[in-house]
Amino acid sequence: MNILALAAHPDDIEILCAGTLARYASDGHAVTMVVFTDGSMGDLKVLPDELRRIRKTEAEASAAIIGARLLWPGVTDELVFPNEAQRRLMIDLLRQADPDVIFTHSPNDYHPDHRYLSQLVFDSYFQKGLPHIPEQQWAACRFGGAQIYYMDNLGGIEFTPTEYVDVTAVMDTKRRMLECHQSQIKPMRELARTDLLEMTEAQSRFRGLAAGCRYAEAFRKLEAFQRGLTRRILP
Repeated sequence: MNILALAAHPDDIEILCAGTLARYASDGHAVTMVVFTDGSMGDLKVLPDELRRIRKTEAEASAAIIGARLLWPGVTDELVFPNEAQRRLMIDLLRQADPDVIFTHSPNDYHPDHRYLSQLVFDSYFQKGLPHIPEQQWAACRFGGAQIYYMDNLGGIEFTPTEYVDVTAVMDTKRRMLECHQSQIKPMRELARTDLLEMTEAQSRFRGLAAGCRYAEAFRKLEAFQRGLTRRILP
């Protein structure tokens, strides 16, 4: 299968679904990671051009750990909007990945970039299979067929999972992927009093309690017309 994770910022995927991606990769599935923005606004001291370069290098290192393909469309950090230009970009990303499974942010996540990205994925899902949409760079891929799973919210706030993935066996891989994002880890400790590694460990352990394992990642399957499945496709 083709597995696609779409997130707004560098490190979002690692925090919320890297373990699941690692399991898919180890089973031989093709994994694509899309970081929609360039992460260039996330530091008070490092200037955007330099931070953009650092964040992309870190994302490449993380994806390489599981042999995933990284797509980096480079939308300016903090400026995700569900407008026509970004929808066209999203359609092309979906066509390029031709996914069977899509992971993205929950519509009620805390950050506007997360919320608008989630809407862009939802809005672009059917358009990826329509061959006559003008000004697209990629040809239409399969119409429908992919199931969308919303990733957990940070802290699990107002998120009720419908499915869990046991990531106990790949938790070390998940940590190593997150540790690639050193430009995020240190500033978050200093500026937001948040230890990303500790937070991710705690959330994975908490979800594991509900799932009946040591560590888990939690998801909610999008229930919508023509998107249902009669079998489980999560690992």
